[in-house]
Amino acid sequence: MNKTDINGLVKYSDEGPVKEIFYDKGNLKAQIVCLKAGQIIPPCKMSNDVLFYIVEGEGEIIVDDKKEKLKSGVSVVVPKEAESRSIIAKTNMVILGVQGKEK
Repeated sequence: MNKTDINGLVKYSDEGPVKEIFYDKGNLKAQIVCLKAGQIIPPCKMSNDVLFYIVEGEGEIIVDDKKEKLKSGVSVVVPKEAESRSIIAKTNMVILGVQGKEK
């Protein structure tokens, strides 16, 4: 078992998103991503499926040119087949990101 107090991982920076990996074993990686209002996770392609769960805040996710609003309590699964994904924070955001990893 691995227990983590996510509240202790919440940190913001004026330099850009803050990523705190708190689990990375086997075929699973989990991290907290904190964005200040206006910050962006730039578009990129992932080699694994990714689940994003919005712990707090509001923003927008763009996956292959399709936009969806995000708010606390919402989760989004982005399949590895997606060519691009990015997140734009409208307010300060705390995001749980969990991805499967290939062995």
